[in-house]
Amino acid sequence: MRLFFANLASIVFVLFLASLFSCASSKAKSQDDSLFYEQNLPLFKEAALSNGIPVTFKNIPLEKNLELRIIFLGGASVCPKNKAGLDQLTFDLILDCNPKIKELSSRGLYYSVSACLLDYSYCGFNCSAQDFFESLDAFAPSLLSPEYNHQDYLKKEAAASAEAFDKSENPRYELLESVKKQIYASTPYLEGPYHKKTSRVSEYDIEKNLSQLLNASRIQIIAAGNFSYKETDSAKAKQKKKSEGQLFDERAAALLEKLEGLFGTLEAAPWSAPNAGSLSVSKKKELLVRSEFAGGDYCAALCVAAPSRADEDYEAFALGTLALDSVLRRELVEAKKIASYAGSAVLNAKKSAALVLMGGVKQDINYKQSLDAALAMFPDYNDLAGVLDVYKNIYVSRVVGSSHNAGATLDQMASSAVYQKSPLAFIEKPKKIRAATVQDVTDAYEKYFRSDNSLFMLLSN
Repeated sequence: MRLFFANLASIVFVLFLASLFSCASSKAKSQDDSLFYEQNLPLFKEAALSNGIPVTFKNIPLEKNLELRIIFLGGASVCPKNKAGLDQLTFDLILDCNPKIKELSSRGLYYSVSACLLDYSYCGFNCSAQDFFESLDAFAPSLLSPEYNHQDYLKKEAAASAEAFDKSENPRYELLESVKKQIYASTPYLEGPYHKKTSRVSEYDIEKNLSQLLNASRIQIIAAGNFSYKETDSAKAKQKKKSEGQLFDERAAALLEKLEGLFGTLEAAPWSAPNAGSLSVSKKKELLVRSEFAGGDYCAALCVAAPSRADEDYEAFALGTLALDSVLRRELVEAKKIASYAGSAVLNAKKSAALVLMGGVKQDINYKQSLDAALAMFPDYNDLAGVLDVYKNIYVSRVVGSSHNAGATLDQMASSAVYQKSPLAFIEKPKKIRAATVQDVTDAYEKYFRSDNSLFMLLSN
């Protein structure tokens, strides 16, 4: 749910940035933009543990914190039937019930991070750079020798069930679940990453799941943040003589040795991701969903296939979504006033889907026709040529901005590792974005958003 509607929440921000950069041109490109790859490449270190687990570190000298994540390949795609939310419940239980983690968290020294996505899951922690190795000593046992009891399980399962019940009464969540049920019918993503009212996850399921997750063949380890922080007290004088690069080398080597001792003995059993299948989007299919929770409102979604992050036209497609968001807001929210929000979102996966979303107070109109009319207002070649650099600046600024934050960097690294086979792939994005032509963006928009294969779903009472 959070990922699904994240793009909607950013629409206003995107439009603000568009106005901010309205006078920009290709000459306004920042130096960080043109040298982004060259500047960031030396800040990475790649290695592998003795059992084959890939390890990647990214130094961010201006960060205050360090964050580490254990990535588990599979995610929702390997979730058993009627066990939706299994990975997330597993992480919540083993992390939140660890006594040492509880103690550090209560003092504001440790923050657990975890999520289940369509093709992978992860868990880890974020903390002050100087507290990193102490936090790692707390985190590792939560995975390798978890400390929870039956009452802990009952509390976490009850909390997950209550949250699932609350979501089920949210019309937007209902719409999302209805869309997913249609488009993922022939894929392994149908169960989904979130706990549902129909989920039945036992304590045995969690124990079995954890044992399957701790397969070296499914694991990758990534960490980012300030590896070159300065020590305090007695060690401070010695470190004044060391460069950021030297400190990064030393800390990375120490962390690699530590990880080897913690996770290097995990066995690597044969494992492969399930076939992603294909999206079930029929030729201009339309469905109506009735919801008792919609009240006097409606929400709607047009779903089409989208490129994966590894596809050559992904950057052109993403630029097209920025232009489309502006059109949708102008036409549906401001001009026709038939929606209180409108924009695009992407369900990233090996088989990705793009959604055009709209919603507001229900009116007696044909929403599909209104949306089609708005989609037809996408800028033509000449109009797009005049504003494409604006959207490139927005897109590039997001990538560059993420490189200064540990969590955002790890989001990029994880996605790049899973979908592009390298955690470093995202640092090539600015060059790819700048290389996209007006024709590339126009072609990508026509290919995906104007496809004959689509699903339109309207939810109302």
